[in-house]
Amino acid sequence: MRTILSMIVACAAMLAAHPAMAAPGATELAARRARVLAALDTTAAMVLRAPEERNRSGDTGYKYRTDSNLLYLTGEDRPGLTLVLAPRGVRIGDTTVHVVLFAKTGMHDGAPPLPALTEGVIRPPEDLKAVLEELLPSIRTLYAIPVTPAFIADWLNARPLFLERDVKKELEKKYPLLKVRNPSLVVGPLRAIKSPAEIAQIRRSIVATGEGLASAFRICRQGMKEYELQAAIEYPMYRAGATAPAFSSIVGSGPNALILHYERNRRMMQAGDVVVMDVGAEIEGYAADITRTIPVSGTFSAEQRMVYDVVLRAQEAIVGAIRPGALWSDLDRAARGVIDGAGYGKFWRHSVSHHLGIDVHDAGPMDTLRVGMVITMEPGVYIPVGDTTVAPGFRGIGIRIEDDALVTERGCEVLTRAVPKSVREIERAMKKK
Repeated sequence: MRTILSMIVACAAMLAAHPAMAAPGATELAARRARVLAALDTTAAMVLRAPEERNRSGDTGYKYRTDSNLLYLTGEDRPGLTLVLAPRGVRIGDTTVHVVLFAKTGMHDGAPPLPALTEGVIRPPEDLKAVLEELLPSIRTLYAIPVTPAFIADWLNARPLFLERDVKKELEKKYPLLKVRNPSLVVGPLRAIKSPAEIAQIRRSIVATGEGLASAFRICRQGMKEYELQAAIEYPMYRAGATAPAFSSIVGSGPNALILHYERNRRMMQAGDVVVMDVGAEIEGYAADITRTIPVSGTFSAEQRMVYDVVLRAQEAIVGAIRPGALWSDLDRAARGVIDGAGYGKFWRHSVSHHLGIDVHDAGPMDTLRVGMVITMEPGVYIPVGDTTVAPGFRGIGIRIEDDALVTERGCEVLTRAVPKSVREIERAMKKK
């Protein structure tokens, strides 16, 4: 049985057991680029461009976040970068090189100067056009288009554009032998296995998220707005070093607990509600993803407790199923066995796991588990308000429990184990107002 203080002590102990490491350094980044080059043949190349800064309103922009594959291969989170990886090489002056980073070499919005590439060169952005004109006619596959095209509004002509699709179409029209493909087909499998430095970064994000949830346990009460609880969660994340939430915080109470990606967070919480808090900090580009469901009054009703215990047992079944070589479908099957067996199968609405890393839904194959993967475990039960097949006390209950795990040789390490989770732990934590 843990109090808020003991949870924070446990988080500190967890970090002490795994000393903080620096973000992936120049040697590791160079090794990543080398693995990509080794995965490409001489008829292929990869071009990754940082997205443009996005306007929010008037003359202000959204907080910048670069392309995740570019971040993975350069460690740089700033606009204006283009990385070219070419196994056959490109000519830069009198030299043939395989790695070129196009960037302004001076300061940008207070950012430090770019580090020198250990195995390539940095060139100004205006040199990119000449390099592409040399490269593109000589290759057959260009890895350059992300999975989801960015939705761009062309305000001048009052029409929407799928910019990347237009680029793909134009490139393949100009170079008929060229096929433009998604770079995650190559980079995704590499991103799935986390290095010690990456795991250390994820641990930091998890601790920051745990501190945010500890704050929520402490202040949650009837009459608060969901956004007040969101603010109480996010402030400790920033205080612990987060650059931003890894995704829009989900704080859904009462009927909103049934909405999987609820982000409005405007409802006033009532006694008798449960509130689903699906949140995560991002530190140095790496995400955490934790969900806790708590009773607004501080005590679960008998019906809420029954559903909660089923979801918790389903998650424990997932933990038992995680091992190298296991199929992702094995995790779903383990959770479903518990939830179906308890009679809640028709209230199951999503799969129970995804990769976690630079993206909260990180890149990687969804076939078998391997040592070094970091994944989530998130079973849930969502009973509609108007479902008359259950007793009135069960209607409108939404429960999700989510933790993050590292696949190990022996099974898994639950990285989020310090965050209170059982009914007893949560109720005790909420009594420490």
